[in-house]
Amino acid sequence: MFLIAGAFLLLGAITTESAPTPPEERVEDVWTPEIPAALAGPYIVDPEILKDFDAAGEDCGADDQRLTFACLIYRDGRSAMKASEISSNPFKLDVFDEVTATVTKDLQWIRTQPQFGGAKVRSLSPDFLKFDGASIELVGVINRMDRQFNRDIVPEHNRRLACGEISAIYRFGYKGELRPGTPGERRYGSRLPVTMNVVFSAQPWAGAPTCREIAARWLAYAEEMRNGSPIEILREKAASAISSLRSADIDRIELNMQGSRVPASGDDASVDQGPGLPAGTDFGTLATYIIRVFRWDKVDRTSGHWHVSYLTNQIDRARLLGDPRGDANTCEDQRGKQISRRELADYLFTMGNSKKSSEATNAFGDVDNGILNIPQRFLACRAISVSPGGASRSANQPFWNTTNAAEAILTDEQINAGLKEYKRRYPASLSFIGTADEFRARLNEASCSGCHQSRAIAGFHFPGADVAGTSPVNAVYLPGSPHFFGDQPRRLEILRKIADGGNPQGRALATSYAVRPLNRFAALAPDPAVPPERRIQLVGGWGGACMTTRPRGSTRKWDCAAGLECQAVFGSSNQPNIGMCVNPSLRPQIGEAMQLGAVKTTRFGFDTYLRSTPAYGPSKPGQPRNTTIDTKWLPAPAHNSWFAAHQEFNVGLYNAQPGETDLERARRIRDQGTGGFPAGSLRLSECTDLPGEATCALLASSGFNACLDQVGDGKRTPESCFRAFTNYAGVRSCDPANPCRDDYICLSPMRYLAGDAKDKMAARLKFRKEEYDAHPEFRTALSQTTFGEAGPDDAWLSRNGGRGDRRGVCIPPYFVFQFKADGHVVPPH
Repeated sequence: MFLIAGAFLLLGAITTESAPTPPEERVEDVWTPEIPAALAGPYIVDPEILKDFDAAGEDCGADDQRLTFACLIYRDGRSAMKASEISSNPFKLDVFDEVTATVTKDLQWIRTQPQFGGAKVRSLSPDFLKFDGASIELVGVINRMDRQFNRDIVPEHNRRLACGEISAIYRFGYKGELRPGTPGERRYGSRLPVTMNVVFSAQPWAGAPTCREIAARWLAYAEEMRNGSPIEILREKAASAISSLRSADIDRIELNMQGSRVPASGDDASVDQGPGLPAGTDFGTLATYIIRVFRWDKVDRTSGHWHVSYLTNQIDRARLLGDPRGDANTCEDQRGKQISRRELADYLFTMGNSKKSSEATNAFGDVDNGILNIPQRFLACRAISVSPGGASRSANQPFWNTTNAAEAILTDEQINAGLKEYKRRYPASLSFIGTADEFRARLNEASCSGCHQSRAIAGFHFPGADVAGTSPVNAVYLPGSPHFFGDQPRRLEILRKIADGGNPQGRALATSYAVRPLNRFAALAPDPAVPPERRIQLVGGWGGACMTTRPRGSTRKWDCAAGLECQAVFGSSNQPNIGMCVNPSLRPQIGEAMQLGAVKTTRFGFDTYLRSTPAYGPSKPGQPRNTTIDTKWLPAPAHNSWFAAHQEFNVGLYNAQPGETDLERARRIRDQGTGGFPAGSLRLSECTDLPGEATCALLASSGFNACLDQVGDGKRTPESCFRAFTNYAGVRSCDPANPCRDDYICLSPMRYLAGDAKDKMAARLKFRKEEYDAHPEFRTALSQTTFGEAGPDDAWLSRNGGRGDRRGVCIPPYFVFQFKADGHVVPPH
């Protein structure tokens, strides 16, 4: 539930089915993040409220099942449903037959593509699509009435949405049991990296209630959130806000799925992967996301099915580049239909009073304001995005900037000519773009593949948080991304205008760049007068987007807050002059980027990372490449030591080395088979003498991945791996006001209290001893006690009055089990 504490409100964790938590890890209170009132907005994420709208029962017409997924997607044919279908795996429902077939085909296709890893990829198991134990749950309802610029025609009604959208967001997951007789815990489950977004017309097609009335209902709820009202009032206001949502008013379903992942060991660019296999990228991993949209194909008044449809602003590169047959992203009804780059450019450069296009009066101005709506004939029916690397990756930029004429959608010369003409017609009217790079950035961020990798959480902007009791090393702490929270003041401002009877258009709907909120929302920038732990870091704060240099003509004033400097972590021609706000190199903090590098793109979708600083470590002839980062020059706190995690994979040397000390051997073993920390990350090896920006966490250690392989064999649960193969470490903390930097996720706190920490540490050591005795294959990993076994000190345990440090933990998302497509197997029966 939401509680007010000064200017902060407390977000309740999202409920989910998960494995039972061992007694020593259970807590009675809910560990949830505090959300500053400035970041409150028109969104419902409280689990006590959401469960009212997502109840599993036998009557789809009941008020408490208004947003139960299976009920919604039957549209108006609910009376034909069986009771058993209401809470079943949605991919098994009759109306989802085309969705299931499409997803199955996509998962097969992605394994054949060399740019996504080819034969090296580990894909999401298609068995989950037919598994009875898989399910879907509501994790949020989001008001997007700010999207009134969307002029897409809804085929079923032959007209556009009246006043924006409202989305109900769901997560896909599973639960099951190991075979009878398996020792230890048998029940387990996890979420999967799959979201489904059910998008409603904000105003019902029937015309009532009005747009103004709907906006007023959502505004009333948002204001009660900001005021910290009790749960009873919030529940009443939320019920009113969603009361207009009906199955018949669904416009589309959006699917975002991590289809595959190449682990760090398979992404090593220095290792020959074999004949016909692509080299690694050296990004430390390669995760590929598939984005699809489905719209209702009506057979009669009460029946139909969900059909593949186009994606807003996601251009069909294949047809634009001269392949009218298209590729796997092309809509079937568009195959063979010619479109040209010149035709698209004519549309994008429409500047008002033009006869070239009747679909927009000022598309060029719409690009500037971030409210572009590209006509459907140019669009694809699938988008692919990759991670990590965000906008530095060509695959995330449909309008990728290249000097190769055969792959360029728009050239700098075309854009610069358009800028010159627009400024001649409308002097001083552009607010966001002044250069060709800025014009292209606005185009890319308007696409699905570009937006999903911009200040996101592993390809998602709203994954939902996890229920208290989920193992901390597999529990998401923040329900939304930095982009999501940073955009709330703008969305709330537009909602107020609509509720007051206004009809915001054009500049009044203008969006920020996806990677950085609007500068005019000063409350999102760090305020030196506020204590450090209460400062909001979303505009120019630590980890935020900035400009290393400001090119001539640029309109972006992206500076860093006082005390921070802008560094280009991923140098790339795909996003020139863009960096990250970090502490000066002489004063690094926990979580700081530890390496700089550049992205090289050979052709669209084929990127590699080249580290420039620091140089790779020394290695002898015949030995594997040494990617470790030396931290001897850093002054570590007393009773602790630095560890500079690196991005590229490090094979390591497993045999004893001549003349090495026990400490040197321990350091070497700690770095064996590691990598995958984007741009590197500074942390402390123990939870002692932690600085204010750091917190204590249990991180995956040696043996963890091998343990998960046994999960796949049905020999153990993921929970047992989380308990045995983790080490204590001092890492960067996070909360909504202080998000992680790009390509990191905010994991739930460790949940140790001053009064129970000793018992929990003792129980953990006991379990590790049992694992040591029972599994000889893991004894080498479990015997390493040089780092990460001391346990948190009293200073950390006494934080927050002994109630524990309740901030989240910044780690790479693919270290979190539920954000890996690989490793999940249908539980054996």
